[in-house]
Formats: sequence, C-alpha cells, structure tokens
Amino acid sequence: MTSIPQRRQPLDDTELRHLLPAAGAPAVPLGRQRQIEEFLMNEITRTTEAAVPVRPEARKRRRLLIAVPTTVAALALAATVAATTLGSPGATPAGSERISAPVIQVSAGDTAGLAGAVERISLAAKAAPDVVLRPGQYVYIESTVSHLAGSVDLSSGTSKVWVEKPHQRQIWHSADGRTGWLTEEGKSPEGGAALSADSGNHLNAPSYDYLRTLPTDPQELLQKIYTETKGSGSGPDQQAFVTIGDLIREQAVPGELAAALYQAAARIPGVVLVDSATDAAGRTGIAIARTNTATGSRDEIIFDRSSYTFLGERSVQVAEVSGVKPGTVIANTAVLKRAAADAPGRQPGNAQA
Repeated sequence: MTSIPQRRQPLDDTELRHLLPAAGAPAVPLGRQRQIEEFLMNEITRTTEAAVPVRPEARKRRRLLIAVPTTVAALALAATVAATTLGSPGATPAGSERISAPVIQVSAGDTAGLAGAVERISLAAKAAPDVVLRPGQYVYIESTVSHLAGSVDLSSGTSKVWVEKPHQRQIWHSADGRTGWLTEEGKSPEGGAALSADSGNHLNAPSYDYLRTLPTDPQELLQKIYTETKGSGSGPDQQAFVTIGDLIREQAVPGELAAALYQAAARIPGVVLVDSATDAAGRTGIAIARTNTATGSRDEIIFDRSSYTFLGERSVQVAEVSGVKPGTVIANTAVLKRAAADAPGRQPGNAQA
C-alpha cells in the first residue's frame, strides 16, 4: 500500500540534524522547511516559557540556528549544533536576507460559504488541464517564497526570529521523485543543484507517480491521510490539513485528485473560509484555512477569487506566541508556473500556473 508522506512530527535537535541535508547539499524542500519552521516556533515557546531556574552547569551549552528555507552554508552551520561560537543570536545566515515581518489585519474566517466555495474550487481544479509527463520528463514548479527564520540560544533561553525577503524558487522533479534540480535565489549554488533521494533532502516529497495512486473519493482520501499520519504533528486534524497542503505545494496534481483534496480539507474540523488572503506574489484571493493551536498560526491555502484556481499558501500568526504578534505573516508562497520540462534545469516550453 502506498503511504502518505508524513511531515512536521515533533522533533528534538538531534532529529533536526538528521532532517537537514549534509554540508554541500542544496536547500531542503518546502515540506521540510515547514517542519523546521514548526520546530522553531515550538522551541521558542519552550525556551521562553521555561520558568524553573536551571543550574548553569546543567544547561546544554549550545545554540541552535535555523533558517527556513536556508542556504547551504547555514545548513552546514546548523548541522553542527555544537558548543561553539556560531555568531551572535539573531545573526542572519548568508543568503537569508531579512525584512520586517509583514503584519496584516487578520481577517476572521468562518464556515459560512465554505461548502459553496470549495465546490467552485473543485470544479475549477477538474476543469484545468493536467500536466502530463512523457517518459523522461520532469515536473517543473516556479514559485515565489518567503519563510520564517531565526535563532535560539538554548543556554540563555533567548531567541530571535525574522522573515526572509520573498525570492524565486524553481524545482524540477522526476516522475518517481528520486531525482531533480533546484535553484533558489540567493540560496542554491550558482546554476542550481541536483536533488536525489540518496542525498536525504528529497526522499519524502510526494512524487508525480505517487499522487496518481491516491484515491479520488474525498472521504476515502481523508481517512487514508488520518490513518497514515496518526501520531504526527500537532494533532490529527491539523496534521491532516498540513498534509493536504504538502501534497499540493510543489507537484503536478491531477485535477480529480486536487478536487478531492480540497473537498477532504473542508471536512476537517476547524477548517474555515477566509475572505481575503494574499500570496507571496501579491495576488489576493480567498482561502481555506485552519489554525494550529500549538503555534498560534493559521495555515491558509489561497485561491483566485474569480477563477478559483490555486495560487499559493500563507501562514499568519493569529495569537501571540513568544512575542510573535497577531497578524505577522510568518510564511508565504505563490506558485507561478507548473509544467512539464524535458530535463532538470531546463525551462519548459509552455508553463501554466
């Protein structure tokens, strides 16, 4: 039986080192970036809420530096997580240009209109032409992305967080998901970097072939997601919603499956319709969304207001956690193109969003 890739399980810093690619490997996929992002938020909460004094000699004298997404150099630095001087807390890793975190007026979501909106979104997904790969071709995805980044000093309990400047990301996936290519503005080596299952930074990404094995009945699909992600993330409902976003984000999803995923998402308790959400490219639409009570952030899947086509995703802080104010946009993506490409690193002929 094919299994749903599991993401965002609770991590300690030892597990985080295994999650990060080895020195010289390219940046991690978006699904893992979001997992590290959640780790960062949980770590900040844990360190800032610890009120019981700890004897200095009992403290772990190390600093954890995390950037989501991050550069090759920063990944190598984070992977050491040792009792060494890694720079001042809050220092920005090379290639992780910081900006003031966007702060927006949080639009309240509700269930009124959710069913009708999801029905229109599903019809649009079914009507859109599927990206079909010929033998040897690759799925090409071009995005604009921006994510939370930060540092946590575990010896003092202090932390710094910031948001990266929106930048371009291009990725090529083979049909089986085992090879590919990545270029990311300011992060990947010049000209891009190869991805492979063996490198440890691409193995768990959903593949073109894998997606075509999933059921297209919404209830059956949702049950499969619940069953195969049991025990992961911040609870079964939140993990199910997160998994749906992970399956959609950087792949060529067949229209029938995309429709089933959106309908499945609408059946998850706590999912609401948000009447205004803006992606990383500045396009404003509507969103189906769910709040992660563990981190105080709301994950939003954004769609065009008129055509109901998928635009991207956003995470917005809706409750203050460890000084991260409500309205802070901590992650934002915009998918600009999806298409078939003849080779990794080669631009497709006629790309479509």
